Amino acid sequence: MVSTVQRFSVDIATAKSEIERLSASSVAVALVTEGSQPYALVRRVEAPSPPWDRTAYDILIAIPIAFDLGTPLDGFYLGLPYTFQEGEHNRVNGQVVKLANSEWKAVSWHYPDGKQFRLGVDNIESHIVHCRGFFLERGAVNARI
Repeated sequence: MVSTVQRFSVDIATAKSEIERLSASSVAVALVTEGSQPYALVRRVEAPSPPWDRTAYDILIAIPIAFDLGTPLDGFYLGLPYTFQEGEHNRVNGQVVKLANSEWKAVSWHYPDGKQFRLGVDNIESHIVHCRGFFLERGAVNARI
């Protein structure tokens, strides 16, 4: 019996291509992997100091294996250690991953209701802009003290 089930290839070719384009245009981003999980490693995301302990941070954005099939980007990981208002930010509360001799903690920083990531409209570059918002006024307002 011949299967009539349509098969889709799971790939991140779109993500790879966009990361290469961003890197060539002087955005400090690279594709890195841990096991089978790909990430966009974004260097030097600007932050106001204070309330942050420095003026730039590195972040990791998990790239879903099925990104090219429309699986959206959501949230990011913040390089450890960090300090926010001489303590911690309540949204830096997820799992810790180890990558390239560094630790990264998941940040609960999602799109507003009704404004989710939309492949074809949004992309890795727009998601980096979304993640930058965490370090600015919008993220500080969302911190519980």
